[in-house]
Amino acid sequence: MTGGTGGIGAAVPVELARREHRVLIVGRDEERAAAVLSRLTGTGHAFIRADLALMGDTARVAGEVAGHTDRLDALVLCAGVLSTVADWTSEGLERALALNYLSRYLLARRLLPALADSPSGRVVLVANAGRYRDTLDLDDLQLRRGGGRGLRVSGRSQFANDLLAVELAERARDTRVAVTCVFPGLVATGVFANAHGPSRPLRAVAAAVQRRLGAAPEKAAVVPAHLAADPDAAGFAGAFVGPRVRRIPIPDRARRPDRRAALWAASERLVRPWLTGAGDRRG
Repeated sequence: MTGGTGGIGAAVPVELARREHRVLIVGRDEERAAAVLSRLTGTGHAFIRADLALMGDTARVAGEVAGHTDRLDALVLCAGVLSTVADWTSEGLERALALNYLSRYLLARRLLPALADSPSGRVVLVANAGRYRDTLDLDDLQLRRGGGRGLRVSGRSQFANDLLAVELAERARDTRVAVTCVFPGLVATGVFANAHGPSRPLRAVAAAVQRRLGAAPEKAAVVPAHLAADPDAAGFAGAFVGPRVRRIPIPDRARRPDRRAALWAASERLVRPWLTGAGDRRG
């Protein structure tokens, strides 16, 4: 479970543990992780500290999973940030794209073989399934040529998740892995309060509206937990799913084979130094 120390990401492990599953939580904040772990029923749960905006940390997480368990049934990818201003990590990658998308691509590539060995592997991307238009510039994924302000900064990473979900589902079609992409709706999390770029007053207003109108994280967690662990959820393989486990139409823009293939190739080039041990079956 990535992003497992706050919001929906902290609520999903509680729900999974309630269903008697063992959970590995990935996040940056050890204190918050301890608080989440204290709420989990059962034993064997663990925390892996990492900054998933860094591909080096992301690759380390993939390697450490095997040290915690010899069986991986589900990968729930929830870590993300709302950013309206581009900035770059020490690895030279634009931070919102790295955290919201590239970490998911890399973890999926590294862990897909283990998931395929599970009786029923699951990959659940918690994103904004189908809500964003295609603003990806594959010739300037790092926003070095301008255009690094506004909702496009994070929005393009959300559309990248749409493409990843469809492409990954296609690549896993002949395996036992089911891939889904979730739009949780408006949820009372800290996404607006912790947004990078908007002014403090704007963040405060957006956060207040979110707290007033948004669903509780515990309620929103039911859908990704169901898709990760319920035997009946295997029928949702390749689907976009919204609140109350309802299917969302997949936009034609997310189905385009040319865009999916081009983003996959560009992503592979960006994370190639950290793909060692991927064992990816289709390259």
